[in-house]
Amino acid sequence: NIKIGDIVFLKWDLWVWKTTLTKHIINNILNINSLVKSPTYTYYNIYKHKNFDIYHFDLYRLSSYDEFVLIWWEEILDNKNNISIIEWPDLIQNYYKPDVEIIIKNSIIDDERIININ
Repeated sequence: NIKIGDIVFLKWDLWVWKTTLTKHIINNILNINSLVKSPTYTYYNIYKHKNFDIYHFDLYRLSSYDEFVLIWWEEILDNKNNISIIEWPDLIQNYYKPDVEIIIKNSIIDDERIININ
């Protein structure tokens, strides 16, 4: 159960529907049916609600934690009035611990995925 203030780490094998899962998470929290796009080239997308914002980060292109700090993203993660969903969180996992961690793995069966939620 993801709630306001949570930091969510998404970890997975390659090609495992990460944007599809994130779309369902965001649409479920906001009770909408909206197009959720991957933030690979924009670094993050914001989805607004009247009481809070959901930040969907993709840290794949960042090379260091210092680069993360220079973009001022610490302020977003430290704000407990937001929800932060983070793809490729390895870069920040020594500095931030997730409230929810979702690990997605490929299955031996095509179009099937194994999901663990901690």
